[in-house]
Amino acid sequence: MRRNRLIRGLAALTAAVALLATGCSAGTSEDSSPGAQQGPQSAERVRLAGLPNFGYPSPFAWVRGPGWLITGMSFDTLLWEDSTGDPIPWLASDWEESPDGLQWSFTLRDNARWQDGRPVTAQDVAFTVKYMTEGPGKGEGGFAARGLKVVRDVAAEGDRRVVFRLKQPSAAFVDDVAARVYIIPEHIWADVTDPGKLRGPEATMGSGPYRLESLDDATGSMLYVANEDFYLGEPQVERLEFLPADDELAALQRGELDAAEVGLEDPVPQQQLDAFEADLQVQRLDAPGSWNRALHFNLDAGFPYDDGRFRHAVAYAIDREDLIERVMFGRGTPGSAGGLAPTHPYLADGLPTYDHDAERARRLLDELGMVDADGDGFRDLPDGSAFRPELLASNRFSARTPELIREYLRDVGIDTTVRILDQAAADEVAGTGAFTMTLAGYGGLMGDPDSLRTRYSSQGSGGSFSQATGYANPEFERLADAQLATTDPQQRRSMIVEMQRMVAADLPLLSLYVPDDTMFYNQQVFGSWYFTPGCSPCGGTRNKHMFVTGQQAGF
Repeated sequence: MRRNRLIRGLAALTAAVALLATGCSAGTSEDSSPGAQQGPQSAERVRLAGLPNFGYPSPFAWVRGPGWLITGMSFDTLLWEDSTGDPIPWLASDWEESPDGLQWSFTLRDNARWQDGRPVTAQDVAFTVKYMTEGPGKGEGGFAARGLKVVRDVAAEGDRRVVFRLKQPSAAFVDDVAARVYIIPEHIWADVTDPGKLRGPEATMGSGPYRLESLDDATGSMLYVANEDFYLGEPQVERLEFLPADDELAALQRGELDAAEVGLEDPVPQQQLDAFEADLQVQRLDAPGSWNRALHFNLDAGFPYDDGRFRHAVAYAIDREDLIERVMFGRGTPGSAGGLAPTHPYLADGLPTYDHDAERARRLLDELGMVDADGDGFRDLPDGSAFRPELLASNRFSARTPELIREYLRDVGIDTTVRILDQAAADEVAGTGAFTMTLAGYGGLMGDPDSLRTRYSSQGSGGSFSQATGYANPEFERLADAQLATTDPQQRRSMIVEMQRMVAADLPLLSLYVPDDTMFYNQQVFGSWYFTPGCSPCGGTRNKHMFVTGQQAGF
C-alpha cells in the first residue's frame, strides 16, 4: 500500500514545528500530565461556545471552516485527522494509491450505518461525488468540493470498495478529497434538487458519531447527542452542547462552558491569561496559528492597484508589529508574504518581509507620480484627480485593524475611507471583486501547500473571499499546476518555494498577522484536547476525533 507520503511528512514536520514553538509536546497542554495521556477520557457532556453565522450543519449549507467542522459531527469523510495531523482511517478502514498516482481505492468499514440504520455502501460514495460534480450539488460544497475537479470518475466495486480515477496525479488528494468531502446517503439526497435549501432531520442525517437534536440559528446553540451505533464505538463524550457566549473566557470562568478559545483577534491582556493559568482546574493549550487577517488588492481595478510599486508602498506603510501589539496585545506573528503560515514546514527562506518603512513607502508613491496636487495634505493621482480609496472590512473581525491601517496610510499621504459590512456581505463583495482594497480573514495557512494554487491562481477558487483578485502570473500558473501533479516530494517542495517567492514579490495580497492559537479547558470535565496540525478547519475545541475516542491520537 502506498499512502500519501507527502501529507504524512508534512504533518510530522508541522507537529515538530508546534513542539519547538510551544515548548511542549504537539497537541498537549503546557502541563506535563494531560488527562489524555493517562487513557481515554469520557464525559457525560462537554459545553462549548455556539457558532452563529456559520450556516446550517448540512453538507451543502455550512459557511466557512467552523461550519464545515460542525457539520462533521453528523457526517463523515473517508479519512480524518487526529493530533498527529496524519490521515487516519475513518469511514474507510483502508486505502491505497496506485504507483502512478492516478487511482485511489478505499475499503469502507463493514459495520458503517447511516443514522437511520441503513448500511453505508460504496455506491453512496460514488453517488456523493457525482452529485457534487454533475448533479444538483455542483458548486454547493464550498472548499470541501474543490478537490473533486481532479476526479475523472468514481466507481463502486461491490458494497465496500470504491475506486477514484483521477485526470492527473494529485498531491493534495487526501487533504482536498478523502479528508474533506462528506459522504451523503443516496436514499436521502437522490431526489433533492436544491441541496442548499434542505432543512430538517433529513438534511443532517449522516453516518457520523453525533445526532443533531436541536438548533437555534440566531445564537448558534446546538445540541448533539452520541450515536450509540457509531461504527467506531459509542463516543466517549455523550452530549456536545454549543451555547451562546459573547465572552468565552468569562463563561469558562463562571462555569458555563467547559472549554474556551481565545478569540483570534481578541484583545486579551496577558494578566487575564495569567489569571486563568493560576486556576488549578484550568489547563492552557497553545499552538502556532493558521488563520490570518490579510489585505487584498483588486488588481482588476486598474491604477494604482495593478502596479506592484503601489502595493509595496502600502505594505511598507503598515506597521504590522504595531498592529499585533495594539490589536492583540502581542499575541501573534506578522504573516508571510509567501502565503503560508510563518511556521509552515514548507515556508521559503529569505522572502521579503516588508517591515515598516514609511519613508520607503513615500518614495515609491512619489515614483508613481502620486503627489499632493491640490495642497490638501493627501496624495492625488498623476493626472491631479483625487485619490480616496475605500477599505472594506467585515464586522465579524476586529474594527481596530482597519482603523489603524487608515492611520498608517494617512501618515504616507493616502486618505482612506473605511467601510464595515456584515460578514455575508463582506464575503460576497470580496468574492465578486467589487472592491479596491479589502480586509479578509481566513485559515488554511498550515494545510497542504496546494492552498497557494487555489488562492493565487487565476484558475483557482473563483468567487472565494480568499482569492487573489485579478492576479495572473503565467509562470506561477505553470508551477501551481505542476506541483499538484508531481509525485516527487522534493521536486514539489522546490516548486512550492518558488511559488512563494513569486507571490511575495508580486504581492497581490498582504498577510497582516497570524494570531496564536490558545485555549483553556476544565480538566475536571474533559482532558483530551488538542489542536490539529495542518488541518485548519479541525479547530482546537471541535475536532470530533477527541470526543469519539477520548484520546489525542489513534483509537
